Amino acid sequence: MSYLAELVTAETRDGVRLEGSLRRPAAGAANQLGIDVMIMHHGIGGNFYRSVMFDYLSEALLAAGCAPLRVNNRGHELITSVVRNGQPSMLGAAYETVADCVHDWRAWVDFAAEQGFRNIGIWSHSLGAVKTIYYLGTEGDDRVVGAVASSPPRFAYEMYMNGPDADEFRGACVQAQALVDDGKGRALVEMTLPTRAVLSAATFVDKYGPSARYDILQHLPQIHTPMLVTVGGLEANGPQRIAFSDHEPAIGSLASTHPQLAFQLVPGADHFYTACEEALWQAVRTWAPSVRSTPAV
Repeated sequence: MSYLAELVTAETRDGVRLEGSLRRPAAGAANQLGIDVMIMHHGIGGNFYRSVMFDYLSEALLAAGCAPLRVNNRGHELITSVVRNGQPSMLGAAYETVADCVHDWRAWVDFAAEQGFRNIGIWSHSLGAVKTIYYLGTEGDDRVVGAVASSPPRFAYEMYMNGPDADEFRGACVQAQALVDDGKGRALVEMTLPTRAVLSAATFVDKYGPSARYDILQHLPQIHTPMLVTVGGLEANGPQRIAFSDHEPAIGSLASTHPQLAFQLVPGADHFYTACEEALWQAVRTWAPSVRSTPAV
């Protein structure tokens, strides 16, 4: 895909410089969503410029009169060198602490506001969706008028420990915690459950440890911003099934009692909504008019 975009940067309060791209709708284009700009966050190890799903959705947003702002957060790539307070620093998916996402999310909302956008939306995928839920659930941000969290996995220690692969998961937890206790938290470990990845021991414990501080079911009820959570119909039986097995009943139940929350299953979609991007877009387009009509909670 070839297009012209403005390359942009934002700096977080803790000194991390992040990159992204901004495209603006054609002059005079009617805004059909009630959202002026959509900040689009990638998942684990992703980046702002490589996502077939976001390529498709960016074009749809532009056609609907909404500016797509595709951005990096500190979890981009597996391991990456970032500039932090003027000095190179190693971050990326292998070395991030998920809670630090609040700095990245705030920085990009700040940037969007500085650009003159008033009705700011966030659309994030996978781990990025977990981070959006964490940010809005713990920090909140009145400048964000609506958010879409597509396929956020559950980081729920007890659920994994009671799952069919509990022994393998327990072994990985023990290995990672032992390295942390031995002062080797930055040592890399290969994991296969609930997904295949390479993470530092400290990052593994942060995401999957007993504190379960990023379990989306704990944070969704605390969000006052209108939010749509989507999940692919194939995910409950896919390779990461344990992380998505209870999304439909659990989040659907929350949505029935929390008016700011909506849930949509996208039939036939995998984790990346392959060949189902249009169905995902239509789900978001149908939900978007509720952004301005959802009562405060």
